Amino acid sequence: MKKSLIVLAVLGAFAGVASAQSSVTLYGRVDLSINKPTGSANKNMSNGSGSRFGVRGVEDLGGGLSAFFNLEHRYDADTGAQQGAVSTTRNCVTTAGAIVANQTAGQANTFAACPAGSTANAVTGQANRFWTGRSIVGLQGGFGKITLGREYTTAFLMSQLAADPWGWDTVVSGTPSGGLNQLITGGAIARVRNDSSLTYNFSASGFSVGAQIAEATDTINLFSKKPFNFAVGYAAGPVAVTLGYEKTGQVAADTAKWMTINGSFNLGAVKLGGLYGTGNTAAGADHRSMLFTAVAPMGQGEFRASYGVLTNKTTDVDAAKGFAVGYHYALSKRTTVYADFLRNTAVATQKTGYDFGIKHNF
Repeated sequence: MKKSLIVLAVLGAFAGVASAQSSVTLYGRVDLSINKPTGSANKNMSNGSGSRFGVRGVEDLGGGLSAFFNLEHRYDADTGAQQGAVSTTRNCVTTAGAIVANQTAGQANTFAACPAGSTANAVTGQANRFWTGRSIVGLQGGFGKITLGREYTTAFLMSQLAADPWGWDTVVSGTPSGGLNQLITGGAIARVRNDSSLTYNFSASGFSVGAQIAEATDTINLFSKKPFNFAVGYAAGPVAVTLGYEKTGQVAADTAKWMTINGSFNLGAVKLGGLYGTGNTAAGADHRSMLFTAVAPMGQGEFRASYGVLTNKTTDVDAAKGFAVGYHYALSKRTTVYADFLRNTAVATQKTGYDFGIKHNF
């Protein structure tokens, strides 16, 4: 009997160790297209979306608690060049310490002169970063998900990105230039990711909430204030709606901020969506945007369409205005071929763009 109890105790101990399981996954994407962006007559071969290589993992800590991490590198698949160049920044401050301008170096790595009565403080920034996509670690459980590191903003993931059928990819949104839908959903204000951030996410019964705050200064960034963003959403059946809001941390004549509300209704044969955005730049320019979208399954593929506009209300000039259509065909669960066309009437010349591409996930 005693031996049996000892054996059971030992087996129980091993079972406890085995319950703390972990898994690590290598993943990536290669996506290239032949394209012509709006605003340019050049034909290019470039990323259709963010070509990437990453590693992610999760460890079961028991009791419903787990630890996770994600490291993701971005690169240009056409040349193999590393993405992630970081511009140097500095603030212009008065003798009393008030920040009157936040400056970023141009392509020549030079700064504009500081406004009269102010001087520049130390320059921050570095040439490039390796883990451009994500560099995070965190804990998750019944309480939600807590993430530390370089992470997407909650307003971007839950509202701005979700509202764009192209997910900020291809020539329609942002590759190889600013495209159309990226400007409309982001307002030419929003940040995609924040470094040195603390992010919280929670979802239950169709409701979801996310909030993030980041350091104002570190070895790369030099913001006037700490970036902050949040998003709240609800999805039930065919209906989904989300509100996103952020302050980018950039302050000059005004505090840069951007708010969006987006929603969708799935009719089965087609999914209709819309977004409205409002906010202002650090320079005090008021921006407004609207986007209307439609996504319809067609065979093994998906037809996408959108129409939208981003207007600088201060100058009454459109920064982006136009429509886009595309068809993305799944050759398999991992490989997609696609073609897109857009027209942006807000650009001075070369108002049309197109692409033909192949995307493979692994």
